[in-house]
Amino acid sequence: MRIVTRRLAQQLVLAAFAAALLLAPLASLMPGETIASRTPNTFHWARKQSQFTLQVGDNVDGGWNSLLTRVVSDWNKGDTVTFRVVGGSTSQQECRERQGTVQVCNFRYGTQEGWLGLTRLYFNDRGDHVDAATVMMNDSFLNAGSQYNTEAARRHTLCHELGHTPGLDHVSSNSCMNDSQQAVFNNLAPINKDFRQLERIYQHKDSTSTVAGKQKKQKKKNQDSTDRDGKKRRDRDDRRRDRDRNRDRSDRAGTESFFDPTSLPAVPSGADADETVLVETLDDGRTVVTFITWADEAAVEEAASDE
Repeated sequence: MRIVTRRLAQQLVLAAFAAALLLAPLASLMPGETIASRTPNTFHWARKQSQFTLQVGDNVDGGWNSLLTRVVSDWNKGDTVTFRVVGGSTSQQECRERQGTVQVCNFRYGTQEGWLGLTRLYFNDRGDHVDAATVMMNDSFLNAGSQYNTEAARRHTLCHELGHTPGLDHVSSNSCMNDSQQAVFNNLAPINKDFRQLERIYQHKDSTSTVAGKQKKQKKKNQDSTDRDGKKRRDRDDRRRDRDRNRDRSDRAGTESFFDPTSLPAVPSGADADETVLVETLDDGRTVVTFITWADEAAVEEAASDE
């Protein structure tokens, strides 16, 4: 197991982490092996078109149902990935993966591990594409007597964890993908930069698909119009591509991506200390990447004293 940690003290609880979440036994990665070495670009699902629908299994209860609807609506303002909420197919406590889907769960997972939200990306047998994901919201903090028992903290955490499922990394902007403690209470939704990043991740097409469900065909423009305006559009696309490349370089300048093999297992440059990323290999050979968002240490201590 490789650890890319953003709070070194939290490594003390990682040994108990797998047992607490009822995970399958994990085997260590081979020396020098990382998921990044298998996926040289970024983590992504396989699909045969650049725009696709990703099913989100609803395994939540209480106020989480309306919040899930709201967060999905926020993410669906982009064009690349459309989340579609469907009936859940796992228990809240175990929150097991289901191939081709994202399963979202809430439960009182406990304060002893100190995490608010958790996302797991399960890769296919070849290790080159995500083929399942789970998102877990910890009600022991988010729906209990802690500073995180607010609508803002719940919305941010769900938005943040769901954003990891199509492959988004962290940012330092006012997006919900910002993982700082300040962002937990203030950055509640994705922003246009997140949608542009998803466009970059999924601008290519794959020959296979790891996404469940029938996909809508992308609309094609009238051929005559395409021929007439083709040169103008190609010029515009070239300019946009140049801007995207420059913007991508700028975005990466401040925070080294997790997905870069040179950043594992070292702490990413410029990152803060609120999330840990684990790269694990299951006994069946599949690779799993886990994003763990930590609660503030003072909140963890307070919650522990109340239990």
